[in-house]
Amino acid sequence: MNPDLERDLLMMLRSPHMARLLEVFRERLVRHGEPKGRVTIETRLEADALADIIGKQVKEGGSIGLAEVDLLLREKSAFHCSLVDAIKLASGKPIIRPKVERERERAARERAVSRCFALLPELSLSPESYARVVSWMQAGRDGLRRDAGRWGEAELLAAVRAVALALHHAPSRHEPPVYLAELANRVTGAGAHGLDAKRPAGTLLLRALEFFFPDTARRERRGSSAWRTNLLSEARIARDPVSIRVDTFGLMGDMPYLRELRRAALTRSLNLDDLAQIGQQVRCWNGCVFVAENPTVFALLFRHLREKHREENHATLVCTNGNLNLADWTLLESLIGSGAHVYYCGDFDVRGLEIAAALLTRFPEAVSPWRMTADDYISAIQAGKNKLDPTGLQRVNRHFPELVREMSKRGLAADQESSLIEMLKRDLNRFVLEGIAPPRWNEPPGHSSRRHTAQV
Repeated sequence: MNPDLERDLLMMLRSPHMARLLEVFRERLVRHGEPKGRVTIETRLEADALADIIGKQVKEGGSIGLAEVDLLLREKSAFHCSLVDAIKLASGKPIIRPKVERERERAARERAVSRCFALLPELSLSPESYARVVSWMQAGRDGLRRDAGRWGEAELLAAVRAVALALHHAPSRHEPPVYLAELANRVTGAGAHGLDAKRPAGTLLLRALEFFFPDTARRERRGSSAWRTNLLSEARIARDPVSIRVDTFGLMGDMPYLRELRRAALTRSLNLDDLAQIGQQVRCWNGCVFVAENPTVFALLFRHLREKHREENHATLVCTNGNLNLADWTLLESLIGSGAHVYYCGDFDVRGLEIAAALLTRFPEAVSPWRMTADDYISAIQAGKNKLDPTGLQRVNRHFPELVREMSKRGLAADQESSLIEMLKRDLNRFVLEGIAPPRWNEPPGHSSRRHTAQV
């Protein structure tokens, strides 16, 4: 069609009286893939507008078949084009059937995911990092395909590249933590916020960490702030040096700060920046550190030590305030590295047992549950009324088979701050006065031995 005829046809098609007819024509072509069906002419103005284009009069209230419109456009009109060509000209875009469009989008998503895999060899990852990234991407192919549809190929490639590099540069268990903004600057090219949770790279990083640390991911509601913080902590990635903390009492060390803190018998919250300054020098009293999940238990215990014992004999206490964050892990790693044994007491619920299981998994030789036997649970539920979902307990059954069996049978959660607190205090008294610590993990029930070592 020459340009003059095309311009004339376009002007006719853009008549407001053709708008409804064009919409119907396009819908039928998309549905059938060819000119099929009939359309009713509703007004005289529609009839006149269509007649000007196809060169044949049509009646108001009558109908005309799409095949006839197509034939008249091809053979009788001045334009000699198909109905499909006319609809393309009017809308400025091709007519694509849904099935064809879906197949085209599927192919584009698959191509984008394949390009993500092809990108990895260019990043100079270590063999270990390369294997980890590939395993996550293979397991999460469906998610990557959906991401390609949401973000487009270029955005997906940039996000996968950033996550692969972030996992490569993430510190090992024994290295200092890295801060999220610094890591984002290093791997995304999008500034300090490149790994924020709502950005593509941040979304993929959390999804990768969820794959690598499934037990941690299950402990909090997916997508919550605690869920994100816990996953980043597992990879030793912190949001900043000061926003997370670990609460302490009775720490020891050669620094004047630690000596004065202990002499004053004060509790202290330590953030990651604090721990970076004192981590190599911090010690616990006489080789043992007593860790409480519950801040109320922590408060009752440090007040007991202050009231009943002299400052130089205060046992070392730590409070995790629920799930362990990166500050908790960092302090415990420093203490264990200096030879400490950790005694952990948590509530008798799924979260309390999961924290204990996480500690036992990471430090199997240096951690013992404290007052967390089946007998302790029975004592604690005397006043307990909280219902417990037994299905969640199965995740920790490997570590606590007898306790899980008892808790599943009774179906009640319990805390340690009621009937067990006096037992915890007696354990601390015995440790301070007689040098006898609670039983260690897997020792026979009722067994205890002298743990007192030379004071550090």
